[in-house]
Amino acid sequence: MSTSTENVITAVTHGKLANQIVLRQRFGKTILAKRPRKPVNGPTQAQTDHRRRFTGAVNYARSVMNDPVLRAVYEPRAVNGRTIFMIAVGDYLKLPWIDQINATGYSGHTGDKIRVVPADNVKVTAVTVMINDASGLELESGGAVIDSNGTEWVYTATTDQLPITGTKIIVAVRDLPGHTAESELVL
Repeated sequence: MSTSTENVITAVTHGKLANQIVLRQRFGKTILAKRPRKPVNGPTQAQTDHRRRFTGAVNYARSVMNDPVLRAVYEPRAVNGRTIFMIAVGDYLKLPWIDQINATGYSGHTGDKIRVVPADNVKVTAVTVMINDASGLELESGGAVIDSNGTEWVYTATTDQLPITGTKIIVAVRDLPGHTAESELVL
């Protein structure tokens, strides 16, 4: 790809040229591209699904722009030409995930700790932990709290569960747009 600076012809030009190419301005650069064409058979199901998700992302970004509290969360990430709106759209489209469930501090006793390392491209807002016995019966559940260093969420067990073999720990995380991700660990 070639770039041209201080070109009198393309410096401020944008739009369709000769019904063949399109000129766009982005971050002070002129981009020449082939003219987009509509597909003959219409959109595929995957394209329709993606458009629906993208519409949801745009609606979420608009709500962020109108909410001063949410806007303040996204604002520090708006650097290098990225806008708050763009970051909010990206946050909506990318789901949270769970990097690690650490149950080495859990031995089935009240007060034992389960540590979770969740992640999101902007912010994790909640972590919920559920403990089921080997037969699948829920023993306890509740919210974890973020520790002092801000990277791990810690859940403190409230009931005794012995033996712990086969116990299932299910962790759910939630991000700002309200999306959740779930993971489990079997002891």
